[in-house]
Amino acid sequence: MNLIVDVRSREEYYKCHVKGALNIPLFDLEFYIDFLRGKDVLFYCDSGRRSRMAVEYLGERGIKASMIPTEEIDKYEQEAKPMICALNYLSVKPGLEMEFEEKTKELCRTTVGMKGFLGSKILRVSTISYGGSGLQGTYEDIDVKPTKYVMLTYWTSKKAHEKFHKEQVILKGFMGLMKYLSIMPYEEYGEIMR
Repeated sequence: MNLIVDVRSREEYYKCHVKGALNIPLFDLEFYIDFLRGKDVLFYCDSGRRSRMAVEYLGERGIKASMIPTEEIDKYEQEAKPMICALNYLSVKPGLEMEFEEKTKELCRTTVGMKGFLGSKILRVSTISYGGSGLQGTYEDIDVKPTKYVMLTYWTSKKAHEKFHKEQVILKGFMGLMKYLSIMPYEEYGEIMR
């Protein structure tokens, strides 16, 4: 029996995948070598590129694997669920970053287990990317002040997310963050494309 592995991102997997497939994103394979050793591994993704890379990666480590050709993926039973992402943009007053990060972690822990919640990520903006922004200059670290954060939360629907914001414990948690902020926060919804 083959072990079918989807090597796309967790978000892509959640939105639609081969029923019964495991999700091991391509760049996480190194952490699963011992688990995959001795199994008949069958990889797939949306274009075939990540699958080919996964087959090569395991092959270099002495593990035989193959891939499902992209034109055959539709022959497998699929499972799909909706997922949206809420993006929060936050700017924190200088000197309050550590305290803010602790309070944000507490709020994220509170969110786990709430109906419709699928996960979260918090990013701290560390410096400017000259190459990515097209700016002229040298590649030196430039401190971004005030410190900016992007909080991503994943949900089954906008309705679940909006209901979450009405929970008293969440309202209290968000209001508790306001004293750390230098600019009014805002939130947008993002459709996960990949």
